[in-house]
Amino acid sequence: MAPRLAKRDERLRLLGGLGRALEAAAWLIALLYTLPIAVALALFWPPGGAPPFSLPRVLAWTIGQAAASASIAVALGWPLGVLAGFYWLPAARAAVAASLAPFMSPVAAVALGLRAVYGEGGLLGEKAPMLHALAEGWTGVLALHSYFNIGLAAAMTAAAAGSTERSVVEHARVLGLRGPRLWLRVLIPLTRRAAAYAWSLAFLYSFTSAAPLLVQGAAYRYYTLEAWLYTLYRGFPGLIGLVPVLALAELALAALAAWLVLRLSRGLVSSPLAARGEGVLELRGAWRLLALAYVAVLLGYLYAPVAGLALQALDADPGRLLAYAERGPGLLGAVANSLLYAAASTTLALVLGLTAAEGGLAVAALSLIAVAPVAYGVAASLAYYRPLAGLLGGDTASRLLILLAHTAAGLPLASRVMAEAWARLQREVGDTMLLLGLRGARLIRHLLAATAPLTVLAAGLAAAASLGEFGASIVVSIPSTWSLTVLVYNMLGSGRFFHEACLAALILEAMSLAAIGLAATAAKYIARARA
Repeated sequence: MAPRLAKRDERLRLLGGLGRALEAAAWLIALLYTLPIAVALALFWPPGGAPPFSLPRVLAWTIGQAAASASIAVALGWPLGVLAGFYWLPAARAAVAASLAPFMSPVAAVALGLRAVYGEGGLLGEKAPMLHALAEGWTGVLALHSYFNIGLAAAMTAAAAGSTERSVVEHARVLGLRGPRLWLRVLIPLTRRAAAYAWSLAFLYSFTSAAPLLVQGAAYRYYTLEAWLYTLYRGFPGLIGLVPVLALAELALAALAAWLVLRLSRGLVSSPLAARGEGVLELRGAWRLLALAYVAVLLGYLYAPVAGLALQALDADPGRLLAYAERGPGLLGAVANSLLYAAASTTLALVLGLTAAEGGLAVAALSLIAVAPVAYGVAASLAYYRPLAGLLGGDTASRLLILLAHTAAGLPLASRVMAEAWARLQREVGDTMLLLGLRGARLIRHLLAATAPLTVLAAGLAAAASLGEFGASIVVSIPSTWSLTVLVYNMLGSGRFFHEACLAALILEAMSLAAIGLAATAAKYIARARA
């Protein structure tokens, strides 16, 4: 097998001074994203006053709901990954690809969609009140958080299963293992590490989420620590000094979790495109029907919020939506802002992701997930906004803070996929580029082209992450810089524009699905063309 460019020193040898500059820029992004917490801590020390909640109870709930949400997501997604990776079941493989879109869906759109389907007066909730639990209260928080990570669990376990050598499974069949015994003794153990990795990522995302702000009946009692940070900032100005203290504690816990996640990921396939050896096993008769029914039900659950948004949006008054949007940049302006932030942050995430694939910088990149977006938004507003606004104006200052937040949202995903891209790139390819005299931007362009399938996938993930970024944007945006996500949140918070918010959320969902769908399709097309 040809040598690969998997190690940091080999990548820096190829990139030269440019690589070191990009590495420094990636470290700068990580520093700028975390520094406001320390600055705000210094500005508002001592914090003064006690929080209006029991910190041990809130912390216990934050950890408990994250663990429960991650467990539900893995329990629902893991079997799909096993079916897609080990069995000749095209429907399962298609379902894994389809499940990645909900993973990257905007949180505001999903929360509205779940409410539109299962909530009080929802499409199904109106006829079956027991389904209200999927959109309200503490169970609604678990449903919302687990929803996003089902696709993550399916994709990671499918990649691990599909990358297993055919002979391993074939030997198990020769030994007479079938049905549940085959799953318990071979298939589940082979994908156990990938499932644990997916669980860890799902836990990290849920731990730092402010999504309970969007769940009916979750107010205060079922708020996570992140949701409380936003509530303190907006509703308790006298306790603003507590925000950086709590944010720093949250960051320390989540950064430790990010380090453990990276250790767990060593040797694991980080992209479903790496799968090989699919279709070793076959399902027949009742087992095949049961598997297809499971796939259909799971996809129905994942895409029900989109259908709910579409049906609820039919009752929207476009005039009211346009009128409300004029409080900010207008509807077209909000869409344009979203696309602008996505394009700029995706470009930065891809280029910086070239050097943030391994070592301490990889830990720093993944730890950006650990910096709760609301915590960054509040701290950046306190530490950065006023001096930047005085120098550049309020609009530019807000856009720069939004761009930093969106880049931080996309960089962890892009860097993990780019790590896989580097691992596949043969050393001879890099040496040839140097012999041809490629340097600077031309070298970056050719490197991205050489790893095109994964580069395109990384771009789609980063773009979708930007389109759906919620926690930081609702804090650092001003009316002229609203993205579509912020517009949806503000409409929902007003309490009088539910159907119009559903229509705006549907547009946002369509943009996100288009980004990840086009990226996945292009990646597969390029991979097949090069095969």
